[in-house]
Amino acid sequence: MISQSTFDKAAREFDRREGRAKFFPLAEHLIATGFEVEACILLLATWNSTRFRIAVTRFDVDEFRRTLARLRRHFDALKRQSIESVDLSRYGACIKTVFRALSKIKGIEFTGAAKVMHLKNPKLFVMWDTYIRGGATGRYYDQLEIVKSGEWIRVKYGTSAEEYLRFLEDMKARFRHLSPPSVNKTLAKAIDEFNYVNITLPIQAMERLQRKARRKAGED
Repeated sequence: MISQSTFDKAAREFDRREGRAKFFPLAEHLIATGFEVEACILLLATWNSTRFRIAVTRFDVDEFRRTLARLRRHFDALKRQSIESVDLSRYGACIKTVFRALSKIKGIEFTGAAKVMHLKNPKLFVMWDTYIRGGATGRYYDQLEIVKSGEWIRVKYGTSAEEYLRFLEDMKARFRHLSPPSVNKTLAKAIDEFNYVNITLPIQAMERLQRKARRKAGED
């Protein structure tokens, strides 16, 4: 079981190590002041940059605006829900509808969909990436300190709406006994930071070392 001290430490490390951390409050301010589309695009451009950069010249801002408008009733139905207490069997269909609509958009897709959803409801939706959903090379997960300590077990998720719902179910089960490490962060945001610090960053470091070793072997 993940301890509160380990959870709190990850949030501090996230703020210290991640230069993009300050873009989150900027996006939250934009959405709070009525600039919904602008807030989402800022988040996508900074935290979903690889996919968004590829699609940006063809990204239809007006269609994205219409998509958000069509999804408004679903977001409204979920606005009082949080990851700690949500009944996912009751609200699962609503969550899957939102995820499917957003993930179909080029430049958003399955990683960006969770980010847009989090921005719309930061209490409920936990963000993910390829590393967090178990999509990296399996041996890397075995080397993670959090796995070796027994605090984490690798689970591989697909990219569908059903798999994102399964991810949310697991995040609720693993983290609902914890408290947010700061009044400025929701539990859902802190979960993402924990995952990012303990899974994404270490595996990215391993991948860099692997690429460096391959280049060196090629030079030799």
